[in-house]
Amino acid sequence: MSSTGVDMYAARREIRAGSEIFHLRGRAETVAPDGSYRVLRADARQASAGSRDVCLTRLDVIRPGICAEERRAGLRNEARLHDSIPGLPRVLLRVDDRAAFTFVTAMPPGAILPELYGRPPYPGAALVAVLRALPHVARTLEGFHATGKAHRALRPEVLIASRDRLWLRDAGLAATPPVAREGPAAYRAPEQNRARATPATDVHQLAAMIYHLVTGEAPAADPLPVARLRPEWAAALDGPLRAALHPDPGQRPHLRDLTHALSGAVPG
Repeated sequence: MSSTGVDMYAARREIRAGSEIFHLRGRAETVAPDGSYRVLRADARQASAGSRDVCLTRLDVIRPGICAEERRAGLRNEARLHDSIPGLPRVLLRVDDRAAFTFVTAMPPGAILPELYGRPPYPGAALVAVLRALPHVARTLEGFHATGKAHRALRPEVLIASRDRLWLRDAGLAATPPVAREGPAAYRAPEQNRARATPATDVHQLAAMIYHLVTGEAPAADPLPVARLRPEWAAALDGPLRAALHPDPGQRPHLRDLTHALSGAVPG
C-alpha cells in the first residue's frame, strides 16, 4: 500500500485496539480535507490469536465535528457490510470510542493478483486461473447488488487468489455515497465521472480489469479489440468484454452473464 497525505503512522510499527496489539505492514493513510480526521488502512499481524494476518481499518478523530462523525458512520457501515455480505472477510474485532474507531477483518488465504502474477498482460496459465475463479467474485458482488449497492473500486489489488478461488478482500466504496471520479482511474466506469453508480458499474470495472490483464492495456473510451492485442483470446473474450464496457450502464450484461461467459472461455 502507498501513503496519501500526512502519514502519522510512518514511525509506528504497531497499533493497539482495545486489548489487542497489531503489527503494521503495508499501509495507506488518508487525511480529511479539513484535517479533522485520518483513516489508516493496513495489512497487519495480530499479536494474539496465533499471530494471524488481518486487514486493519482505523479512524483517528483529530478534531471532533460533523465531518469526523460522518466518516465514522461510513466506516461503521463498511464493517456491517463485512458481516452481512456472503464471501466478504468477517469482522474479527471492532473498537469504537470517542477518539477512534477501529475494525479488523480476516485476511483471506493466498496472495493478491499482482504479487502472484506480476504486471499485465498475464500469461495464459494465469488468465485461465483467474477466469475460472470469477464466479466466486461474482457471488460476493451479487451480495452488494441485492441491496442496491456496488463495490465500485475493483482492481487486481483487492482480489486474493487461493488455489482455485478468488476472494474480495474488502467492501470497496460500497459503504459511502458516490462522488465524481471515484475509484481506480484505469477501470473507472463512465458514470462514475458524474458521481453515479449502480451494479452495472461493477460489471464495467470487472470487464476493464480483465481486459487489462489480457491485453496489458487499460481500456480507453473506445478500446481496441482483443484481436489486435491478444489474438489467441479474441474469439472467446472480444464479445463479452465489449458488451460489458458499453458506456451506457443499461446496455451492459448482468454480472452473472458476464462472468459465465468469461469463465466459459477457458478450454476444458
